[in-house]
Amino acid sequence: MAYLENPEESPCFGCGPKHARGLHLQFERAEGEDGVPEVRTSFTPKPDEIGWPTVFHHGLHFLVMSEVSYWTALTLTGKVWVMVGPATYTADRLPRVGVGHLARGRIVEQTPEHLAIRVTTATVEAGKSCGSLESSWRPASRVVVDRAHIPLPEYLREDLFP
Repeated sequence: MAYLENPEESPCFGCGPKHARGLHLQFERAEGEDGVPEVRTSFTPKPDEIGWPTVFHHGLHFLVMSEVSYWTALTLTGKVWVMVGPATYTADRLPRVGVGHLARGRIVEQTPEHLAIRVTTATVEAGKSCGSLESSWRPASRVVVDRAHIPLPEYLREDLFP
């Protein structure tokens, strides 16, 4: 298991270490029980992250899985990818406030032009499924990144597609 480094200056709401109101998700690379590489994060919903009383907001649940999906793409391929829709989000039960959860992401299909990732969430103690996200990705384009004036760090710009 290896913890993944996220730059302190990351402005991301989901994973930015210093975002004032963000989720501050941290990730690790690990092997699943079957030996397949995956990216994981643990999270415990806070009382101010609710939709219904005592239940994690479903949009934030989707955000956690989307973040795991992105970090899975970046970490397991070493390249920057862009999610293309639509994604398939399933909520078996929404995570409960104050209960620890684990989200896991795996690549389920990969070609040079396409990546498919599946993320699942479950309670840590009981292992009850909370939901899943299946997303599709395409390589990030240097032209699009430059046109949008996105200030990516150089180490991420190195492998962008033209």
